[in-house]
Amino acid sequence: MKSSNSILLRTTAAVALVAGFANLAWAQEQPAQPTPSAAPPAASSSSSSDDAIVVTGSRIKKNEFNSSSPLQVITSENAELKGTNDTAEMLQGSSLAAGSPQNDATISSAFVTEGGPGSQTLSLRGLGANRTLVLLNGRRAGPAGTRGQVSAFDLNVIPQSQVDRVEILKDGASSIYGSDAVAGVANIITKKVEGGEVRVFGDMPQDGGGNTFSAEAIYGKSFSRGSFSISADYYQQNELKFGDRDYLQCDEQYTFDASGVRNDVIDERTGKPACRSLPSGQVWLYEYIGGASAGPWATGQLLNSPNGRVRIQYDPTNTLGTLVPGTIIPTPPPGQVGRWPQAPNGFYLVDYNRATQGVANYNPPQRLAASLIPEIKRTTVYAQGQYDISNSVEVYGEVLLNRRESKTNGFRQFWTYLYTEDLGDPFSVGWRGFAALSPTPITDHNKDSQRVDYMRAVGGLRGDFKGFGDLGSIAWDLVVQASRSDGDYTSDQILDDAVDSAQFRTGSCVGTITPISKKPCIDVNWLSGDFLNGNPTAAEKAFLFGVETGNTVYDQVYAEGTLSGDVFRLPAGPVGAAVGFHIREDKINDVPGAITRAGNAWGSSSAGITKGTDKTKEAFAEFNIPIVAGAPLLEDLSLSLSGRYTDVDSYGSDTTHKIGLNWQITPEWRLRATQGTSFRAPALFELFLANQSSFIGQRTIDPCISWQTGLDNGTLPVRIANNCQRAGIPGDYIGGNSSATVFTGGGKGLLKAETSEAKTLGLVWTPGFADLNVAIDYIEIEIADEVGRLGAAGVVVGCYNSETFPTDPLCSLFRRGQTTNPLAIDTVQDNYLNVNSQTNRGIDLTVRYDRELSFGDLRVQGQFTWQLEDTISLFAGNQIDTNGDVGDPDWVGNVDFRLTRGDWTYFWGVDFIGKASEAEDIGSSNTARTTFYKVHTELTTYHDVSVRRKFDDFEVLVGVSNLFDEHPPAVTTINLGQFASEGGSVLASQYDYVGRRGFVQLRKKF
Repeated sequence: MKSSNSILLRTTAAVALVAGFANLAWAQEQPAQPTPSAAPPAASSSSSSDDAIVVTGSRIKKNEFNSSSPLQVITSENAELKGTNDTAEMLQGSSLAAGSPQNDATISSAFVTEGGPGSQTLSLRGLGANRTLVLLNGRRAGPAGTRGQVSAFDLNVIPQSQVDRVEILKDGASSIYGSDAVAGVANIITKKVEGGEVRVFGDMPQDGGGNTFSAEAIYGKSFSRGSFSISADYYQQNELKFGDRDYLQCDEQYTFDASGVRNDVIDERTGKPACRSLPSGQVWLYEYIGGASAGPWATGQLLNSPNGRVRIQYDPTNTLGTLVPGTIIPTPPPGQVGRWPQAPNGFYLVDYNRATQGVANYNPPQRLAASLIPEIKRTTVYAQGQYDISNSVEVYGEVLLNRRESKTNGFRQFWTYLYTEDLGDPFSVGWRGFAALSPTPITDHNKDSQRVDYMRAVGGLRGDFKGFGDLGSIAWDLVVQASRSDGDYTSDQILDDAVDSAQFRTGSCVGTITPISKKPCIDVNWLSGDFLNGNPTAAEKAFLFGVETGNTVYDQVYAEGTLSGDVFRLPAGPVGAAVGFHIREDKINDVPGAITRAGNAWGSSSAGITKGTDKTKEAFAEFNIPIVAGAPLLEDLSLSLSGRYTDVDSYGSDTTHKIGLNWQITPEWRLRATQGTSFRAPALFELFLANQSSFIGQRTIDPCISWQTGLDNGTLPVRIANNCQRAGIPGDYIGGNSSATVFTGGGKGLLKAETSEAKTLGLVWTPGFADLNVAIDYIEIEIADEVGRLGAAGVVVGCYNSETFPTDPLCSLFRRGQTTNPLAIDTVQDNYLNVNSQTNRGIDLTVRYDRELSFGDLRVQGQFTWQLEDTISLFAGNQIDTNGDVGDPDWVGNVDFRLTRGDWTYFWGVDFIGKASEAEDIGSSNTARTTFYKVHTELTTYHDVSVRRKFDDFEVLVGVSNLFDEHPPAVTTINLGQFASEGGSVLASQYDYVGRRGFVQLRKKF
């Protein structure tokens, strides 16, 4: 967390930056003083007229700048000038999102995430996409994605070309919009056009790979009783491979000595730092004692190998021993042939000291051909229209059809266990000694693809009841929405029963049939160099590998009705009100592929069918009450009140409320504040996720292993040690040999809704000396009973760290001693639970300055977010503070400069990603302080420039994104466990991995 002085300094600097431009322009030219605007400085292209409209954060019609809730507005036009061509990139790059981890196409394809690979969602303030409600034209939009964990709106669904602007409500709003509006609301507002328009966009990175292209056609027509528009859009994101960028190719360790000089392990084959990504082409050997005393491996007679384990690597050139003599396998002493490992010609010892670590293969060609950014193709058709049935009734509708096809190329290891020739495997020719062999080949049979078809239809009637005197009319709106996401996901799989057919074999399997995949067994040559390096024969591929397709369908249907208008008048003005109802049904049906359902996917968890339905019924009311108007220091003081009653079948009922104060102190100063509660009912996958099983090692989850040593050296809390002793576990317990089975699933019948409280306090300054707007808002959101999974280790540690051990409910979620080891953990139940709490506090600063100059119209606008706190507690006494961690910087912002001169527009934008560090959590060196790590990311800035020229009916935009080719920050890549990295670069959603790229956009109107 940064000091208050640092925050004050940055805030002052940001305001001074824009104010300085104001003073510069003022000194250049002094026309008549502009009339000061009462508008808070939302970065919006919308008109500031007095027409009453509905803005995000309220259902009462009012001027968009009169809301008591803080708003941020992002326009598609501004994104285009930056070279942004994707809705997700536009929103995730905002200051409200860029400071926290986001689920973009890169992250969702690299890790297991909600929504499946290729999905892109919005998480305001890092509180999760499930807690950020996305609206489309003011109405809730149904989720999209694949696999069982679908619950958030996928931003792939709506292309940026069809977006006019996005209004982001910065605080919770469940009392207005219902469940999920915990962190805020993003309201995507589509374009309305008159006539036709064709647009083409393309960019080209200077290094190739990762380029995008889109084309759109839109036509709109207004007539006496209505209007309509229809558009079609095609978007393509080309794959970016790890091998396409030098800063992604090699996982150098990036470590330093005490003087700051690099001390990475060196690869003697290249003379450069070794790449240390994923071992490939190796055979792991485990000393097989067979009941005898410890052999030469474990006792160091062969080499210093932990647990009697060594690695032997195939070298097709058969020259590794000449280059690094330490890789040559030693000749057995007389009479010890059976106790010493031997391998065929071409195999060498690696990875047991610095010299042999450097020549261990850790960067296979399959990795360089794998995807960092997946290939994505999207096709979208969108239509909207309205028609006046009468002078007071209008029918309206929207239809959105979208198909997203995405594809990721991957790579992976897999392995089995074999005997040596001496122990009876007839296919291990040349492999000698009392050893268990674990060949660990690499493969590129790890591709994933998705095809998601999304449909959303909206139909409604709206109008007004007239005849309410000087109060005007009461508006009414009845709407029905139906959406469906139907996604197929196809995955490469390695067949578990095929791999197991060779495990500790002592003869041929030919003539047998695998029990699940029903394939005729073949004798795979696991120990051949080609096989180890990812080049199996066609027959081996056909036997070991499979492909499966799963399907996810998510349906959402709702009906909603509202009445809004002025209901009576007070001395300060009319009282506005809105009341309504909302009825919704959500359904999910996820059917994994046949291989996964059968539990036959090697190295993956098994999964069943996730299927469930939930229904929600809500009633809500909102009031805007003017208290004082026209008094000294009380130009306008109004109070907004809202409340909502919600009943969810899976949870029960609850109420939420919100209170807002909007105080126009003088024409130049406005104070605004809100306090409200929100809640989030558990998502369908959190309720109905089918049981899945996976495996985890004992040392990963069991805090009672060697608990006496941990207690003595101060690394284990006293309470955990005491409870381990109470459980009858010896202080020198070394753990079980077998893995524990972890079961995960939904929490139907056990989960309750999350609750939260949000507070905001803001000040808006619109000085009279210039068209300058400044708004600063403090936001605090606290979530209780957050739904989540502790993880298997969290369940076990939480039990032993509990003051109520052994009766704490967590202690009932795992079992010991059900197999041969009476102390080993056998099973852990890691279902969704109400266990977490989370707090986020921050300050948002928005600045906008407009000036008419002799040489053009200047606009400077900036948006900045300082994150003061970002903590999560998995259970009592276990608080994790991620504020300022790598991937979660405590400061982000952007400043845009735009000069319009007639038909020309000149743009320069700068995005700031603040520095971050993990040094407080894991340190920046080893214990001896002989090796130092780079566990921080420095301040990173991205510059975008463009020029636009408008003709009568034609427009040309050219520019460069990431002008100075800023690379993602380099970090130490050895496994420190706190952040992800690829190729020596940090892997986080804030950073650009494509690099400098030029872009062109052409627009033709007719």
